[in-house]
Amino acid sequence: MASYGIPRPDLPAEKLAKMVEREQLLQGNGYDLISHAGKLGIPYDIFMARLEVARQMREKKHGKDLVEWSLGTPWRLEGDWMIIGDVHVPYTDYEFSQLVALVARKNMSKPRRLLIAGDFFNMDTFSNYIHLVNIPTWKEERDAAKTLLHEWLETFDEIRMLMGNHDRRLQKFVNGEFDETDILSLVISNPDMVKMSGYGYCTIDTPGGVYRVTHPKNYSINQLVVADQLALKFGQHIISFHEHHLSAGYDRYKRYMVVNGGCLVDPDKLAYVKLDDSKSAGMAAGFVMLRNGAPQLFGKSPFTDWQHWL
Repeated sequence: MASYGIPRPDLPAEKLAKMVEREQLLQGNGYDLISHAGKLGIPYDIFMARLEVARQMREKKHGKDLVEWSLGTPWRLEGDWMIIGDVHVPYTDYEFSQLVALVARKNMSKPRRLLIAGDFFNMDTFSNYIHLVNIPTWKEERDAAKTLLHEWLETFDEIRMLMGNHDRRLQKFVNGEFDETDILSLVISNPDMVKMSGYGYCTIDTPGGVYRVTHPKNYSINQLVVADQLALKFGQHIISFHEHHLSAGYDRYKRYMVVNGGCLVDPDKLAYVKLDDSKSAGMAAGFVMLRNGAPQLFGKSPFTDWQHWL
């Protein structure tokens, strides 16, 4: 005697949920459940009985929703911000990183705000890559992160962080059990002092238009290429990190500003960069001051006349 797939009470909750969600998806997309039951070779009344049993089991085990979760929403900020990215503690260029606060003190009005656009951490300890040399311990990386944040908090009234691919290494290591608040709590005790987003991008409303600050997945050896494509896709100015390029200009059609914001990592401290010759693109130190709707890009001399800004 055929059972027609009526679920057993001992089925895993995940399977029960998928059964319900599959039928709801079919209904939501305009499928005729009578025809669907026929395609499965199941009488319609048995088909609906199976669906109802699955619903009841799911509600009994977990309530109406098997899992209640949300990705939240990306930040929509406004005003002036100092914007940095690719700090990669503890491999940071500490001397150059001091310029971030110095420029802000002289050229930005209070409240001064700092946005870290991904890869504040390096997270080597939690990487799946095979290491070429001995790496700093997590304790050393954590302490370096604490030091930098507390130094910047002496200048900035607000610090926010976006997620980068290196920051997500810990999330992958624990199979998604840590969210951004868990990661940030490892280095800062007061959540009001520094905030971290689960997203790798945010937008900033300015007098010059909307800027999308992002740590994208994509990479190009040619500067501004990825930023240009993102500007055309989203219809916004782009300030992009991840590639460690330093450049600014307009998109292809000269409608949006596109900026590669450089990095604060010291490439001389990275084994994969220094040990072997490579045709990979070089890395450029830099950061961005977004003030009055216009991005000002800073880099090492002669890119920037530091006597003017300091």
